[in-house]
Amino acid sequence: MSGVVIVLENLPPLAVLVVAVLLVAGETGVIVGLMFPVEITLMFVGFLAYLGDVPFALVFMLMIAAAMAGDALALRSGRRYGPRVRASRFGQWVGEYRWARADRILHRLGGRSAFVARWVPFVRTLLPRLAGSAGVPYRAYAPWNFLGVVTAVGSSVAVGYLAGASYRQVAEVLGRVTGMVLVLLVALVLLALVVRWWNNRLRLPPEAGS
Repeated sequence: MSGVVIVLENLPPLAVLVVAVLLVAGETGVIVGLMFPVEITLMFVGFLAYLGDVPFALVFMLMIAAAMAGDALALRSGRRYGPRVRASRFGQWVGEYRWARADRILHRLGGRSAFVARWVPFVRTLLPRLAGSAGVPYRAYAPWNFLGVVTAVGSSVAVGYLAGASYRQVAEVLGRVTGMVLVLLVALVLLALVVRWWNNRLRLPPEAGS
């Protein structure tokens, strides 16, 4: 995480804004968020606004627009490629029952799921694609997604602005928290895989399990 800060610090303000827009949009739009959650980038552009290098209002609106564009692209991608993913080997491994259950949950929650997901790294990258694949209408998804983007993205920019000279320390703390969340998610996925393997093994007849 600190390496990202060093790279951004060595760029001129306009280049930082361009990189930030691409990263924020790409976090969900092209799944960059699975490898690089963008909170630190958002905080850094907020810090630039604190220094007076760029107007705060411009930074705020650009980051909101970039996040909304990335989510819209991800939702469209889910609608277009969702059936293909479900028909793939991975989709068959997940199982039709689980896909159907996810669809029911998404339709029941509607856009509210987008608001919650915006606050959780990794989840906010995948949820728009799942919603698109489940056929959640954009008119139901967009208002809650906008509210989530404004509050989550806007708060990260505001933290960078308000932190001022303490930006680096705040960014490192947030980076550690984000890392812990990602580690927890990976651990939960691995646990689910182990449980699934064990349950399948228990269902095998004695001669097949030997």
